[in-house]
Amino acid sequence: MSKLFGVPVESLAAVLLVVLATALGAIGVLALRNRVFFRLGVRNVRRRPGRSALIVVGLMLGTTIITAALATGDTISHTIRAEALTSLGPTDEVVAAKGVSDELAVSASGSTDPRYFPIEYARTVARAGGGLLTGVAPVIVEPIAAQDTTTRQNEPRVTLFATDRALGEIKTLEGTVVSLRALRPGEVYLNAKGADALGARAGDSLVLMTGRGQAPVRVRAIVRYSGAGTSDSGVLMPLDQAQRMLGRQGLVRAVFVTNKDGLGATDRVIRRLAPALAPLGLETDNTKQDLLKEADKQGAMFMSLFTTFGSFSIAAGILLIFLIFVMLAAERRSELGIARAVGTRRRHLVQMFVYEGAAYDVLAAAVGTALGVVVAYGMVLAIAAAFGEEAGVTISYWVRPASVAVAYCIGVLLTFSVVAFSAWRVSRMNIVSAIRNLPDTPHPKRRRRRWIPGVIGVVLGVLLIASGARAKDNVTISLGVALAGLSSVPLLHLTGMSDRLAHTIVGLALLLWFTTPASRWIFGETKQNMGVFLIGGLVIVIASTWTIMYNAPALASRVRTSSPVLRMAMAYPLRNLFRTGVTLAMFTLVVFTLVVGATTSQSFVHAANNFETFSGGFDVTATVSPATPIANMAARLRQTAGLDVHEFGAVASISSLPVKARQVGVGGGAKSVLVHGADPTFFRNTTYQLAAHARGYGSSEAVWRAVDAQRGLAVVDPSMVVRKQNWGSPAADLQLEGFVLEDKVFDAVRLTIRDMQTGSATTLKVIGVLSDTAPQALTQGVWTSQSTLQRVFADRVMPTSYLFKLRPGIGARQEAKKLESVFVTNGMQADALQKILDDATAASMTFNRIVMGFMGLGLIVGVAALGVITARAVVERRQQIGVLRAIGFRRRMVQASFLIESAFIALTAIVVGTGLALVVSWNVVDGERRTPSWAGMAMTVPWLTLGIVFLSVLVVALLTTLAPAARASRIYPAEALRYQ
Repeated sequence: MSKLFGVPVESLAAVLLVVLATALGAIGVLALRNRVFFRLGVRNVRRRPGRSALIVVGLMLGTTIITAALATGDTISHTIRAEALTSLGPTDEVVAAKGVSDELAVSASGSTDPRYFPIEYARTVARAGGGLLTGVAPVIVEPIAAQDTTTRQNEPRVTLFATDRALGEIKTLEGTVVSLRALRPGEVYLNAKGADALGARAGDSLVLMTGRGQAPVRVRAIVRYSGAGTSDSGVLMPLDQAQRMLGRQGLVRAVFVTNKDGLGATDRVIRRLAPALAPLGLETDNTKQDLLKEADKQGAMFMSLFTTFGSFSIAAGILLIFLIFVMLAAERRSELGIARAVGTRRRHLVQMFVYEGAAYDVLAAAVGTALGVVVAYGMVLAIAAAFGEEAGVTISYWVRPASVAVAYCIGVLLTFSVVAFSAWRVSRMNIVSAIRNLPDTPHPKRRRRRWIPGVIGVVLGVLLIASGARAKDNVTISLGVALAGLSSVPLLHLTGMSDRLAHTIVGLALLLWFTTPASRWIFGETKQNMGVFLIGGLVIVIASTWTIMYNAPALASRVRTSSPVLRMAMAYPLRNLFRTGVTLAMFTLVVFTLVVGATTSQSFVHAANNFETFSGGFDVTATVSPATPIANMAARLRQTAGLDVHEFGAVASISSLPVKARQVGVGGGAKSVLVHGADPTFFRNTTYQLAAHARGYGSSEAVWRAVDAQRGLAVVDPSMVVRKQNWGSPAADLQLEGFVLEDKVFDAVRLTIRDMQTGSATTLKVIGVLSDTAPQALTQGVWTSQSTLQRVFADRVMPTSYLFKLRPGIGARQEAKKLESVFVTNGMQADALQKILDDATAASMTFNRIVMGFMGLGLIVGVAALGVITARAVVERRQQIGVLRAIGFRRRMVQASFLIESAFIALTAIVVGTGLALVVSWNVVDGERRTPSWAGMAMTVPWLTLGIVFLSVLVVALLTTLAPAARASRIYPAEALRYQ
């Protein structure tokens, strides 16, 4: 990614490095001025290397997550950029007939009768561009089919690229530079991907199949060339040879342009060329600039996705940092009290902890950054395996050094800020109590002052709730409820209410709000997004932890057990409620996130894996080259040898045209949209359901019948409609106004669509919105009848896509291969819809596992926390262990006591986190079931996967505490009782 949070990555890295250098410089200056305190601070890092290693593991997680997210975003961005650069090479802009920008914007190549223009227009472009341009190349870029007669392999879709001057170097696989002028008549170059697809080598004979017939050629060499208008299979030949083959003498399809000052001059070039091109019916498109922006957008989207899901683990990591330094302070409490008694100031204690924390921090961030790079590499391999072949792209790992620097700096600064706060927090102590290792008594003034932030928090929370209610925004409402609820605890104390009762009331109230549809019951349908999940998840964990920890001692007192080991194992965690509560919150937070993510994603995948809703009533989908459309597919099936027409139950033909569209009566400019024209067979056989329909139409079937029977009616895909609940669904550039998807019934709206190449336009009345269960890749855009488009756009809308409904018992995959073979001269690409669905489902499952694995990194925090607590408990309870051993406890009993403590915390977190997550998941699924798109959704819990994960985590947690527990069991009573 070239930008992060809207700021260039290199600039952000430079700023963060300066901030980090300033912070470390300030610490260095303080260390030089107070060398004794510096030595006292950092000596603890070396004294206990085992515990220091455990602390580093806990601190590094946040940096690991941030690094992995940035590296994954960089890889996706780089992949899309590489595709763009391979396709366009040095080309900065494309000059072509008006409408080319719409075709490129919607990635469409289905429109027929493309406009060619005289090659002399290239000279007009060169003259108009003047000194801003360094290269102008008239080109033909056309999809064709190819057959290697040597290997007898076919490729239905190959890009023909022809020009009289290549803007970059054409090189053979051996690195030799060649030129198009060196080709003799009947010779071509074949790029590497084309050679792989055809199994071709230099010297092979090819047959190129175009709309005018077949042309035999010979492969002069296999080459690599960036700038042939494709990143896939391609054939390169001289321009005059291509013009003769296509019957386009003296004409070209486009002019490729390179700028003197690169992409930075694109806007100036477009403005300079516009006056000269407008009279010629041409336009300049900033193709490359848009593709590179899209690359950054997609990279940022992936980065945002992983950081959003990883934010809970980062929050758990912050709690771990705080817990570690609270425990370090507790361990050295007497030592710190004595230091304060002999004249050490509070700021000196803060400095000591900051020095120690900075040492851990710098090391942990470095380890976390390195581990994040490794984790991202593994994620990229999994993403490439899941999506690379399906998308037809090569996903290769790539990370910017600036991104690594940003991740390291953010990791260090984030951890350092928590360390500084923790140091300030633990430095506040009563000297006498600290020396005697007694708990501090609350300061009366501090208790009295607590109502001030409580009042401020409640007032702000109420204001946020009111604002969210007016805007129907559940994120604002949730934030207000959380702030008001958490801030009300000190106010309840003022009424004389006990800590236990105040925290229990607030905890249960917040749990009730965030685990039930209370917001919908009170405020009705509101806008929602991932912010609700983030706020709700954090508050649910805090509320549940409060409720459990403030009631655990009372509940434990009711437990009757004769086992001294079990009683001791429960007593210590319940005596240190703060420490146990923070650990429980960390573990519960990660478990909650993992279960919610796994359950909801699994539910959506299973709901989408429905062939009936996905296929729309058909079995095979196929497309042909726009240069060789088939106007009447049903007739061609009857006339073509090798096909049994009785195997087909129905054949639907569909045309596609990229247009500019705008909603009538609404401000704003026109947007690029793909409009489809379907024949009557499609409307009579389709089973695609609608998420919403206009008033006067009672069902999806009624809408489809109306579109077929009456010209000018249309259905749009759901990405063109605003949603109240947006959980990351893609949104089209054109957003219809006047209703939202959740309305289900709406007043019909009108769209004006215009073909920029011909200037023809018409108005469509939108009466339906497709369901989310319809495949976005096949149904994107606006759907109307073929007769509606044919009347206005004529030859521009010849059918190029087809849907086949097969008779029972006919194999769809075999039939798809047969269709490709028979219609290879038309460049047909056919696929069984069941195969497309299976591939999409497998890819979704793989991606969900990647996300779950990424989120599961947070479980390391819980394991590390248990290890730190157990290690601290062994030191803290050394004398207690001696007493227990003296009165008859055996080694195994001591060891079992420590292991049961860890298991108690881990199992409580797993049970509580899973239970709360299942309630929230049920609410999410139930909410989606109320929408037409997902009415049949069922909650699917991956019990086996979660069971394996949690059992593994529990075993690892016990193994982490095994060493401290074994060390505790080996303590001799006499030695322990003498311990000070």
